[in-house]
Amino acid sequence: MGIKKTLGLGVASAALGLSLIGGGTFAYFSSTATSTATFAAGTLKLGSSFNTPVALTNLKPGDYTVRTFTLSNDGTLDIKLLTLATSYTITDAKGDNAGQDLGDHFKIKLLDSSYTSGPLAGHVLSEISLKDLKNTSSYDLVTAGVLPGGIAATQTKTFKIAFEFVDNTQDQNIFQGDGLALNWTFNATQGLGEAK
Repeated sequence: MGIKKTLGLGVASAALGLSLIGGGTFAYFSSTATSTATFAAGTLKLGSSFNTPVALTNLKPGDYTVRTFTLSNDGTLDIKLLTLATSYTITDAKGDNAGQDLGDHFKIKLLDSSYTSGPLAGHVLSEISLKDLKNTSSYDLVTAGVLPGGIAATQTKTFKIAFEFVDNTQDQNIFQGDGLALNWTFNATQGLGEAK
């Protein structure tokens, strides 16, 4: 091959390479858009105001007393489950209880909303001994019918509970002068997640 032919072939190859490179690039219009979102978690806040303190004094077997409780949902989410955790301590005044639990002699009676005063018959939704209530890790007030449907956001519900010193028709003299300090903790839980 002659030098002219070789040079011509080289120039043609270079031109072809440049045309391929140049032909492979192109210009285009472009645009981008961004989207932002804000997520805010709701709040679950249970408030309580007890109309009458749970102070039970001078009781004898067969006595009962009714107390009113008010719970409010001060949050933005509905409370669908409300459980009650119970603890108590007993003061054995004479040291003669011999292992008997005074809490086993008290019944907690959850009353319907129509109860105003007088006999409890016909108004009791559920009842449980104080001892059994203590041994239940979380007693569900919604399922028991005391707070049907839970408590909606910003709403308040009132319910009544009777405390009865059960007369078991046996000698209960060992409990004379004894004391019981009751502690209740109400625990609120949201409902299941749902499409928003």
